Amino acid sequence: MDTFQVLKDLKPHPRILFNNEEIVEMKSRVDVTEVSGGAIRFDEIWREIELLAEKYASEKEFSVSYPSCDIVLNIPLPLVQLEPVEDPPGYTDYPYWTMYSRAIEERIKVLSVAYGMTRKDSFASKIKEYLFSLSAFSRWYEFPKRGAEGSLSIAHFVLAVSIGYDSIYNTLASEEIWIVNQAIFEKGLKLLGIDLNNHDSHNIIASKRVAMFIGALTILEEDNKGAIDPFLQNSSEYIIRYMNNRLVEPEIEGLLYLNVAARHVLMAADILKRSTGNDELITHKYFSLLPELFLYMLGTGGQSSFVNFSDSFYKLDVSYLMAVIASNTDHPVCSWYIHQFFEKKLDILLEFRKIPPPIHPDFYYKNKCSKIFPTIGWAAFRSGWGKKDHLLAFTSSESAKDHNHFDQNNFVLHTAGEWLITNPGYQDYVEGPKREYTLGTVGHNSMLADGKGQLNRGRSRFVDWYSSEGFSFIIGEAADAYDSCISGWERKIIHIDKRYFVIIDKVRKEKPETKLSFLFHTPSRIEAGGMVLRPGDRAQERTVKFIGEHSEAAISVCYPFKADSKVCHYTGAEQYGTFLEVVPQEIQEVQYMATLIQPLDPREGKPKQSPYTLKHSGALFDLKVENEDTVDYLLMNEERTCVHQSTEDGIVRLAGEQGWVSFNQGSKNLR
Repeated sequence: MDTFQVLKDLKPHPRILFNNEEIVEMKSRVDVTEVSGGAIRFDEIWREIELLAEKYASEKEFSVSYPSCDIVLNIPLPLVQLEPVEDPPGYTDYPYWTMYSRAIEERIKVLSVAYGMTRKDSFASKIKEYLFSLSAFSRWYEFPKRGAEGSLSIAHFVLAVSIGYDSIYNTLASEEIWIVNQAIFEKGLKLLGIDLNNHDSHNIIASKRVAMFIGALTILEEDNKGAIDPFLQNSSEYIIRYMNNRLVEPEIEGLLYLNVAARHVLMAADILKRSTGNDELITHKYFSLLPELFLYMLGTGGQSSFVNFSDSFYKLDVSYLMAVIASNTDHPVCSWYIHQFFEKKLDILLEFRKIPPPIHPDFYYKNKCSKIFPTIGWAAFRSGWGKKDHLLAFTSSESAKDHNHFDQNNFVLHTAGEWLITNPGYQDYVEGPKREYTLGTVGHNSMLADGKGQLNRGRSRFVDWYSSEGFSFIIGEAADAYDSCISGWERKIIHIDKRYFVIIDKVRKEKPETKLSFLFHTPSRIEAGGMVLRPGDRAQERTVKFIGEHSEAAISVCYPFKADSKVCHYTGAEQYGTFLEVVPQEIQEVQYMATLIQPLDPREGKPKQSPYTLKHSGALFDLKVENEDTVDYLLMNEERTCVHQSTEDGIVRLAGEQGWVSFNQGSKNLR
């Protein structure tokens, strides 16, 4: 990035969180008090933000909560540098400063917007108090022995001070400007320089490099360009490389940390455009891919709930991401998300400046309900985005970041607003059964070999896939995640007519006697043959139902014909629910398992499970599924070679690897 050109185009302060033109525009939006048709009530958001700013301006202390270790820190004001806090039991170098710095950044951000909107002295005075307190800290990182290495707090402190300094710049005396300017440079940029040659995509590195970029833009002036240029150049190169790499590299840490990194990268892109008019970052192709991943991994049933692969949660705050992308790229489904899951958040007031007409994803994506993300090894099979729809998400990924789990060829199922087949979510970092369960294969819908799970993160991949309106499939290969006892494990998931799923597992074992266990986790009630099954019970039926509050999933083990299905829980991790363990009883070098999963919605009467019949011969599978309206024939050759296949009754013949035909019931007419 040409620093000379940046300086030439650089707008005066404020230019980081907002500029003067945007303040005028924001005031015009909050002045509108009569809206109709589900329009965003910016006036209501502003009233809450102003009240929050008044609270922050008058508070004498605040608290920071750490739910993972059940600790609350009380922080007196004016700020003094936080003294070392004892590690919680089971932790080493617990990062208290991350949430501490985020709480400070959030306060300065709210106060800055409130000052921009009102010019109240009380808001500016509180910001100034924070700025001088932080400038007096001896450091902006937590652990002296590590310096800025791996520290997320230094990024948050640089962003906090940059935002506050920029917003009240015109109220500061020259000596005050020098003090804060030096703090950003000495305690921020120079120490962030530890990562100048670090090209890792880890969310902490991305956040730190963005903080470097924004800090440099904040204090860049003609008389200091020589000192600031290396940081501005290097961080801008990292940001561009980061976005380019996300289009071609497999690394992903789950949606939680993707959102953390993406939020910061978006912030840099948005601020560059605001500060200079340069839109080269905000128009990058990455910001076309990014919302697709979140929207396809969004739950159903009108719920803002996301797939929790790796270290992640069902609930994510993606309002900033959706608002910035909607405003800058006219993305109508991002606009739909904000309207559909509206919350009175500062990010909406600040960033949702240009409002594209919202379009429901069912209309925007039309019949493209399935989406394969082969680069990162994620796939989503949906029936739609409506209240009665379902989503099955699958992962077989090369990514081996430390926030990834030992969970390859793993899937989850969301039906009509409920997670029926589940992951445990964020790993427990304290050694013991909860960590074994949340991080290990045993806590995921994957496979154990002789009771043992995967030894390697990642090392898996998609080997084939196809997507269409009525027939979609994915094949993941995950053998390299295990030790030498498993030489091949292909898991194929087929989505038929947006109605049900067929899973074919093909496992090649070094020793035929190796016992395989296929796992299906749920927080819901488990029933078989009308009987509730509890841990220790065995299913006498081939079909087991996971029954939630208002939806169900029927799981039928179609093959092998002899399999032991037992309900289990993991001792010491019972809070995560139970799981069905299916153990094929055959002793074979190449072991197959065929599973039929039918999402059911019982809200309009008793749900009807479709009966099925399955014929099997070697690598050939012939599955027939019937319901009131249709008869489906599915032929599969798991050797994945082009051969002639025929259904048992000879109605369907196929020359190929796999195929599906559906007839109207009572006739031979194709649907």
